[in-house]
Amino acid sequence: MRVLIVEDEPVIQKGLVKMVQRYPASFSAIYTADDGEAAFETIRNLEPHLVLTDLRMKRMDGLELCERIHREFSHVQVVVISGYNDFQYAQRAMAYGVKRYLLKPVTQQDVHDTLKELISGMTGSIIPVQKYVEWAHQLEQSIWLLQRDETIRIIEEGERSGLFDGLNVINMEAVLSDCLGMITERLESRGWKPRSGCRGTQGASNTKKEVMTAFTASMDRILEELQLTRKGNFKDPIEEAKAFIDQHLSEDITLEEVAKRVGLARTYFSALFKKMTGETFVHYRIKKRMEEARRLLAVPTLTITDIAVKVGYEDYPHFTKTFKNFVGVSPSEYRSSFGIE
Repeated sequence: MRVLIVEDEPVIQKGLVKMVQRYPASFSAIYTADDGEAAFETIRNLEPHLVLTDLRMKRMDGLELCERIHREFSHVQVVVISGYNDFQYAQRAMAYGVKRYLLKPVTQQDVHDTLKELISGMTGSIIPVQKYVEWAHQLEQSIWLLQRDETIRIIEEGERSGLFDGLNVINMEAVLSDCLGMITERLESRGWKPRSGCRGTQGASNTKKEVMTAFTASMDRILEELQLTRKGNFKDPIEEAKAFIDQHLSEDITLEEVAKRVGLARTYFSALFKKMTGETFVHYRIKKRMEEARRLLAVPTLTITDIAVKVGYEDYPHFTKTFKNFVGVSPSEYRSSFGIE
């Protein structure tokens, strides 16, 4: 197995090399590079199995390197190494195939646990980036919907799943502080900035349980402030989505467009819509279009072709087929029931 270490600080680079060398299993080669450009050239020529890279470097930073590896050498496994404040890069790193994230200062045990996991599939003392980002995203969604019970459930599920098992108290405080920052940024992107709940708790706790208690209190403060801000005037996202669909039946709006309109992620919105309405987004839109078509078919001055366009069907045969499947008779037969020829 060949390993490439990418780090622009000579002392840290040498330390990482020694940590890898001390791993019980031997490696056929350990390469080093001072920046992303040199690293990518090494990957192109020697194709290591594993790359450990810092995020912040002068020439081609770690994220750009991850992107190029993902694009041209997707079989190469990548571990990102960086400081406490760089978790905003986590989502972008995920898009480039990065599955592991080590926090500085990296210990020999951290490196060995990571190597062990990648080689044998065992879980080690690392941050599972994808699960971490998904966890933060779920928390933000539940807060935005003012679902306190769901927020608590998500926090407890994170603890039960072992999301933070590989971290000590100091690292856990740093990670949760960063998570708080991610949640705040997402809320700001929705047009609301919390004034409370964003205070750091580093150094204030002696145990991991105290760290999680402080984090939960921050979530409570944000929830309370958001609720007070809305003053009971919160728009239910599903009702808002339904109203938007009803007002745009003639347009070919997509699930993604409506989800963005109400400020929810596509997959979450899709699942929530079905849960709350008992039907999928597509079925609801067809149902509303057919209901509107039935209403318009009772207006003698409108042609069936005009009605098809008004409810979003440029393809007349498609409209008639959909209408018959939904209503049981063709548009012309339905219109005839009103005595309209």
